[in-house]
Amino acid sequence: MTARRPRRVAILGGGIAGLTTAWELSRPELRDRFAITVYERDWRLGGKGASSRGLHGRIEEHGLHVWLGYYDNAFRVIREVYAELDRERTDPGSPIAGWRDAFFPAGSVGAADRAGGGWEHWVADFAPNDREPGVAGAPAGPLSMATFVVRGLRLLADAGSSLREEPLAPAGVLLSASPQPPRRSAPDDFARAVRQAEIATMIGAVESLRVLEAGVPAGSNVGGRLVAFLESTRDDLHERIARDDDARRSWQLADLLLACLRGIVAGGLIGDRTALNALDDLDFRDWLRLHGASAETRDSPLVRVMYDFVFGYENGDPERPRFSAGLGLALSYRLFFDYKGSIFWKMRAGMGDVVFAPFYEALRARGVRFAFAHRAQRLHVDRRRGRIGSVTLARHAAGLDLAPLARVKNLPCFPARPLPRPREPARLMAGEDFDTLVLATPLGVLEDVCEELIADSTPWRAMTMLVATVPTRSLQVWTTADERRLGWPHPGATVAGYGSPFEAYASMTHTLAFEDWPAERRPAAVGYFCGALDGHAGPGGARRLAEQGADTFLSGPVARYWPGFRQDLVASRFTRVNVDGSERYVQSLPGTGRWRLRADASGYGNLVLAGDWTENGNNSGCIEGAVLSGIQAANAVRGRPLMDGVLGSWSVG
Repeated sequence: MTARRPRRVAILGGGIAGLTTAWELSRPELRDRFAITVYERDWRLGGKGASSRGLHGRIEEHGLHVWLGYYDNAFRVIREVYAELDRERTDPGSPIAGWRDAFFPAGSVGAADRAGGGWEHWVADFAPNDREPGVAGAPAGPLSMATFVVRGLRLLADAGSSLREEPLAPAGVLLSASPQPPRRSAPDDFARAVRQAEIATMIGAVESLRVLEAGVPAGSNVGGRLVAFLESTRDDLHERIARDDDARRSWQLADLLLACLRGIVAGGLIGDRTALNALDDLDFRDWLRLHGASAETRDSPLVRVMYDFVFGYENGDPERPRFSAGLGLALSYRLFFDYKGSIFWKMRAGMGDVVFAPFYEALRARGVRFAFAHRAQRLHVDRRRGRIGSVTLARHAAGLDLAPLARVKNLPCFPARPLPRPREPARLMAGEDFDTLVLATPLGVLEDVCEELIADSTPWRAMTMLVATVPTRSLQVWTTADERRLGWPHPGATVAGYGSPFEAYASMTHTLAFEDWPAERRPAAVGYFCGALDGHAGPGGARRLAEQGADTFLSGPVARYWPGFRQDLVASRFTRVNVDGSERYVQSLPGTGRWRLRADASGYGNLVLAGDWTENGNNSGCIEGAVLSGIQAANAVRGRPLMDGVLGSWSVG
């Protein structure tokens, strides 16, 4: 009897979505079912999360990357990768042996606040909890908006006593409404308690006046005088709040939470996960306005940070903030109330070192084949058979035999040694080179790669036209001065809300331990800056703008973060512009979620989709969304339900 040959699976794209698909299909129990080849256009893996090593082994990132505590599926996969590598046994010299070595909790998250013509840092220290990311728990039902209400009220109560030093509960959040995070104080700090009670009273009075005003009958003489009195009283309280930073920030948090809670109740969202989809057409700020959030709250640091973390600016224009309200509400719930261990987790070294080099090693050990420097150029439709008939590529002859990893500080990583541009033509044929094709290339290149599909299919035309991307830029700065001398008071914190050119910043000095600087030139600190870029500039213009923007930034605005910075303290710097279609960030603009395609909905019998641009349940440009899409793509290849093996309560339409 002839043995059945494995099904040949060609995966176009070596980012996290493509690698997750390969991981799920190469499980030991499936070893004889699939023969997998990953075709990667670059000399390294990672896509928009790729990093490699440059001068003195410095980590050169695509941008600023942190993992959030609700990334259960991403953590589940990377934990499996490290467990299978078993570096303590197979590579005892590696300084990162397991996932706990690779990631560490980073609970300090901040927002920028404008004050007195300058900037202040409003930092929240989110208390850790004893949950572990990536571990399956009790089966989760649909996202409970009732739970959101209960936890929102609890968070509001926590904020009311946020200057008390001990956390209220092991899994709570210790919020500071002042530029400095809380310090431990004596339990009998009566003055502090009175101060916080005064703030809580003012906040309560403002909200009570708003409720009273809404209940006054319209058109009556007495009603008119009463409304005028209530407005005058509220304005007076607002003036008092505005003069007091602690009170103003506490009120913004209260106003934001109350608007969310009012919107959840009024919109009938309690117990109805699908009702969130109805909010997709609204911008998050507009939804907050509809439910009573003040203009000040809608422009507060808390709200700006949400837009900054998802590059929520249409065409990169800071004057056009746009972000889906339904997704904003769902992700806010997960970010603040569903994190495991820590609200943020940082990587000890570069993402290429911590995530993609281990992925490469583990997948190679499983027999997955890699073809580097193979750039997909065009998918060709066999219309008669309703499938993809072939794929045209450009390749570099050395790509198939490339051994891409080097070692820095004995850590496997991708070096900065790109191959020459792929120029040799090649073609993959259905039935010969692949039986199933997984398209895991970035959204920004689909207009070219999928030109025939777009001409052939209305859903493809709609998705490529309406699901938007935005270019981004990043700047890494190594300094000879430590963070104390630079004037940064929150080592290890990640902050956002500062505005162009770099809205977000992360203190990343911990990565220096894995770089290979000579002793006489070893930096004392490193910071990563990241932001959206004007989408109207072409690639050449964008790169010039980014370099000029970095020069301008280091000549002045960097003082927002490092007031003690001087140009002569720069030991090194690395600027990156992500303007090519393969590098651009996938946005979640209002009204665009419906145009995303599911992993199993390409419309062609042998084509499966993977990427953070698919309809995957977490329709945002993040690691968790890409991993979810990879799991779903593998399930589609196997003919299983899309959500099989997915952790959490994600769902797809």
